[in-house]
Amino acid sequence: MRVTTGNRRFGKGLRGTALVVALFFTWTLAGGATAAHAAKLAVNGTGSRGGEKQVPSAEERLESLVQAIETDLAAPAGDVEQFRQKLKTHREEIDTVDKEIGRELAATRKKLKAAKLPAEILNRHDAFVRHYESNVAELQGELVAIEGAKTPSASETARAKLRQHRERTKAPSRHQKLDPNNLPHRQPKAQKREPRQFKEEFDQDFKKDKHAWKNQKRIVVAATGSLTGLLGPAELAETIEVQLIPEIRAKALELGNDPLKIYEWVRNNVEYVPTWGSIQGAQLTLETKQGNAFDNASLLIALLRAAGIQARYVTGTIELPIDKIMNWNGGFTDPTAALEFMASGGVPIKAGMAGGRIVSARLEHVWVEAFIDYFPSRGARHKSGGEDTWISLDPSFKQYSFTNGIDLKTAVPFDVQTFVDQLKASATIDEAAGSVTGVNPLLVQQTLQDYQARVQSYIEQNHPGATVGDVLGKQAIVKQEYRYLLGTLPYKTAVKGATFAAIPDSYRHKLSFNVKNETADLTVFDPDAPEPVEITLNLTKSLPELAGKKITLSYAPATAQDEAVIASYLPKPHADGTPIQPSELPSQLPAYLIKVKPELRLDGQVVATGAPIGLGGTNIFTMTFSDPAYGSSQIVNSIDAGVYQAIGLNLGQISQGQLTTLKSRMEATNAKLESQNFAGLTKDDLMGDLFFTTALAYHAELNTMKIIAAKVMGVKAITLPSETVFATKLNVLTLWGIPRIVSPSGLNMDADYLMSVVKAKDGTKDRVVHYMLNTGVVSSSLEHTVPEHFFSTPEQPAEGVSTVKALRIANDQGIPIYTVNQGNVTAVMPQLQLDGQVKTDIKNAINAGKIVIVSKENINFHGWKGCGYIIVDPSTGAGAYMIGGGTSGCWVFIVIIALSIAFISAFAKSGTIGKVFSIAALFYAYNKYIDTVNEYIEKAESGEWTREKADNMVRVLSIIYISGAIFSFMSDDDYMKALPLILIPFTKYLFYELLIPLFDKIDNGEILK
Repeated sequence: MRVTTGNRRFGKGLRGTALVVALFFTWTLAGGATAAHAAKLAVNGTGSRGGEKQVPSAEERLESLVQAIETDLAAPAGDVEQFRQKLKTHREEIDTVDKEIGRELAATRKKLKAAKLPAEILNRHDAFVRHYESNVAELQGELVAIEGAKTPSASETARAKLRQHRERTKAPSRHQKLDPNNLPHRQPKAQKREPRQFKEEFDQDFKKDKHAWKNQKRIVVAATGSLTGLLGPAELAETIEVQLIPEIRAKALELGNDPLKIYEWVRNNVEYVPTWGSIQGAQLTLETKQGNAFDNASLLIALLRAAGIQARYVTGTIELPIDKIMNWNGGFTDPTAALEFMASGGVPIKAGMAGGRIVSARLEHVWVEAFIDYFPSRGARHKSGGEDTWISLDPSFKQYSFTNGIDLKTAVPFDVQTFVDQLKASATIDEAAGSVTGVNPLLVQQTLQDYQARVQSYIEQNHPGATVGDVLGKQAIVKQEYRYLLGTLPYKTAVKGATFAAIPDSYRHKLSFNVKNETADLTVFDPDAPEPVEITLNLTKSLPELAGKKITLSYAPATAQDEAVIASYLPKPHADGTPIQPSELPSQLPAYLIKVKPELRLDGQVVATGAPIGLGGTNIFTMTFSDPAYGSSQIVNSIDAGVYQAIGLNLGQISQGQLTTLKSRMEATNAKLESQNFAGLTKDDLMGDLFFTTALAYHAELNTMKIIAAKVMGVKAITLPSETVFATKLNVLTLWGIPRIVSPSGLNMDADYLMSVVKAKDGTKDRVVHYMLNTGVVSSSLEHTVPEHFFSTPEQPAEGVSTVKALRIANDQGIPIYTVNQGNVTAVMPQLQLDGQVKTDIKNAINAGKIVIVSKENINFHGWKGCGYIIVDPSTGAGAYMIGGGTSGCWVFIVIIALSIAFISAFAKSGTIGKVFSIAALFYAYNKYIDTVNEYIEKAESGEWTREKADNMVRVLSIIYISGAIFSFMSDDDYMKALPLILIPFTKYLFYELLIPLFDKIDNGEILK
């Protein structure tokens, strides 16, 4: 029997094999001691599905009662008397809870009066009490009406009123719906554009703003000579991309302010990335030493202008032989793949054909013109004041030399059939239902150790002293050094387009931030409340303006009265001067009494502010990436007013300079904390740097793994502008649609926009799918391992729940894990005991031709109840790695002080924060962050590949090569195309035992170069 899924088929007999392998991959993403403990539980057949039992609050019990009533009303008609008795019981229980809530509200009012808070705050409290009491009375009346209805018509009328009441006062859903056609981990849909052939076509893009010169910052020429002291022209001015910061000036000075040396340094040291449009600007390009043609040009222009040399951009269409293009883009062996790689990055390009084959290509490009003293020395001896010629310089076009690595697949083969058979024997498989559970983790560990030992032995015997580059292969720029400037471009110029001193705005990548209100209309219970505002915050910046900057979205008290409420709940300073302890901080705050406003900050400075909203209310936060080649892509999330979010941008690579800057800022903050000098400290100093560092570390480690995976898998991959958010999470309890209480519930890592361009060097499409699946699983696992690594203490380890970890936990607890596709969705969906919104995501994904991996029921882990589910596009490897609640990411539950601090400081002002800064335990968190960043920087600065690094890499290689063997095994039966699951093995060991320590020793920007 065969099951058909779209246009792809797979055999039922192989289903068990694939499901075991898939489940095995999910298990291997566990971490550290947690994983070891889980392994023992799995082997012993134990493992609780429950979590820590917590006594529900009165508000939670009331909500449960209302939900129970809804369920009873929706059930088929049964015994009338029994139904009436059930309603009566519900009414009595509501009476009991109502009295308890009433006592709590009365106690709150007493506390507010004792704190001598403003009358406005008491009025808010009284208005909320009236709202609560009227809705309880309305509910009780509706229940009495249903209970006493004499006819079916009267009963239905009463039921309809209750449903309308419930709908009117229900809190907004916080589940973010998934678009199955735009998965978070994906490649953009290629929009191939042909290069322009006439200058007039370029001129249409450069209708310059007549007043654009006013936006350029004039500089005083630094060189001596006739121009000394005069304001420079546009070709010497600072722009968004060209900022003459101290680092730029220092590099120009290091190179003797010599145009020849400046050009050769950029050309010989900065890697080319085939994307289109201005992304990084000069500073970040200097730090990362990589960038596209625009970024290379910006860096060269910045260095030249810092040296007092006029320079400008030039666009046009150039022509290159196909072998040069294949080399330039990373060593492609297939011409079509090389051209598709550039086109997918947004570069307008067209193949040149001869004799039925590709022999060349035309593409749009950007280079530089500099005004130098060219005659008679041809630029070898440049003198300021002697400038006579504009010459062309292209810093981005270059060729590379390649050194092959060791073919470990052939040298150390792996018996995948035996391994898969062993996995099948260890697991519980239901082939008819399409589920698997109980994969033996110890078998995985032993297999890895055995294969690793074989690889280690082979390298030691056949390649003693091998470095990482020796094992994986190297790519190096072929340097060019001349005694003078050639004055010509190294290729044929088909058409010279436009020339400009500043990049036109239409060529810039941009990011827009938008915050909207989606919360209850407070005027329903408070006539004096302002009408809700839809759009409260809106800002657009170019990516070069944001490059390297700390971006945060947080909330501040809307007024002094709101800050006074927060302050009234904070502990008072100890009379003996001892530090405030974490247990003294409030575990919750009265949301209905506090209004906050959203603030968007860049490097701590507020750049946009939104309208006030009640604490715990719902905002819709939208980020829109705009690309000159691809248009716009939106990331939309519901957030609770009062959270603190750090937004980490990855514009291709995380630089050492970014980490160094963060380290310096954290050291300064830590020094103030230790000296009890809290003056001037803000929540952005305290939480912003910690959270932003976590987000950057996520991108840095993901970049490292992607580089290694691309090398091993024979693909070329680039990271397009992407983002990850690391944020606090709130638990919001509502009463009749209005947030009543907020409390901290953990931290959340959400990598919901990870864009890449990937092509196999030999044109094999399966390699691309394998790479996307591989790195997708890595991206999910890092969402919990990175925060755990940063926030754990020896006494209290942090625990995170990412998609892959949730599936691993489900396996350990014996919960079946299903692979759902169009062939079995009808049979599987009734088996899933999950939230209705999660099931809707699954249905929508299946209808869009995707495949879903999901556990049968929720797990309960440290009080978090939910599930992990993966949505995969079988044709591309794109994926969404989701956790229950619609978040593409991970929740981190921490007991350390940072959570308590974050809860208060996330929406407090400086004066309030000072009261909690003296907690001694906070020093540990800061010191650990600083130590970790120091490790990254110190190891990166070593610059040499040692034997130790090569030994560590053996474990990575073992993982990836076994992964490749399993890919091949599954592809032989065409199964992988129908069911591309979590296809990277042993990643538990990869992250906790290898990747994080390895990253401490290497610089992701220099790896394999």
